[in-house]
Amino acid sequence: MSALETLDRLPRLDLRGFVSPVQRLERFSEAIGIEVWCKRDDIGSVGLAGNKVRKLEVELAYAVSRGATHLVAEGSRLSNATRAVAAASAALGLKCTLLLCHEEPREPVGNLMLDGLFGADLRFVGDVSWHDLARHSVTVASELERSGERVYRLPIGCASERSCLGFALAYRELREQMRQHGRAIGTIVHASSSGGTHAGLVLGNALHGFESEIRGIVVAEDVYSDVVGTYLSFARGGARLLNAEVELTRDHIKVTKAYLGAGYGLPADGIYEAIDLLATKEGLLVDPVYSGKAVAAIIDLASQGELKGPVVFWHTGGYHALFDPRYAKRIWSAIDRLSSVAL
Repeated sequence: MSALETLDRLPRLDLRGFVSPVQRLERFSEAIGIEVWCKRDDIGSVGLAGNKVRKLEVELAYAVSRGATHLVAEGSRLSNATRAVAAASAALGLKCTLLLCHEEPREPVGNLMLDGLFGADLRFVGDVSWHDLARHSVTVASELERSGERVYRLPIGCASERSCLGFALAYRELREQMRQHGRAIGTIVHASSSGGTHAGLVLGNALHGFESEIRGIVVAEDVYSDVVGTYLSFARGGARLLNAEVELTRDHIKVTKAYLGAGYGLPADGIYEAIDLLATKEGLLVDPVYSGKAVAAIIDLASQGELKGPVVFWHTGGYHALFDPRYAKRIWSAIDRLSSVAL
């Protein structure tokens, strides 16, 4: 059996309910001077969708097969991944505990509110490093196991060798959609932090002969000491699970921190203007924490002639931070047409 046949037969759940569409962004493309399409992983049936759901379809199929009763996941209080885990847990009838870091919440907004609404047990560990957050997560998982739970722990961003296969499948899906439109994939641009999305897209591209370029826009600093090496290890591990004979090197992992700005969840040059432009030209929403930084990167890279078209912006979801008062005020201020309106 070939690697692609193994990939197609991979055990997985259906948490999205349908195949997310790909659409050409006509007015946005005209505005920035390059052909841009959007893969709409911001829509779906479980927990307000997002890219993490694809990873969970593969990872949780494995967890359920092993008899898991309780999911433990870790992330920021802004995390799309933990929100997706909470939603999937509710849909599957599993218990869920989330370990959340960074600022203590002043009020339940965005993903944090959704985490609680989906019934997850929320445990706040303060402003700790990603490494320390993982340590807390391991400790809590052990405590739950001692109490009789069958725990399946999901790492930061739900990123792993197994879960990245969800995005190897996703690359295959997009490739077929673009073919139906009579177009090829020149470059895929997406927001990246924990690396499962990037690794899976790189692996999917490799399985089809390296026909596209995958560009990851880093939105969270210091998740790993070696970002490229970790992403590469996920992609190679996924290839081993498929028995795929593909050669993957560090040169295949193209990521940049140039659009990170002041850090995770913090401002970056051009991000609020990018959010405004995409919204006014296409009626699409992106957020300032994750996907908005990828859109800002597309605008800037296109202006420098550094993107091979057609470009596909992989919308990884997560518009919920738009409603966080801290971000909403900045977005409002960036909208020139509202500058004369009293706040």
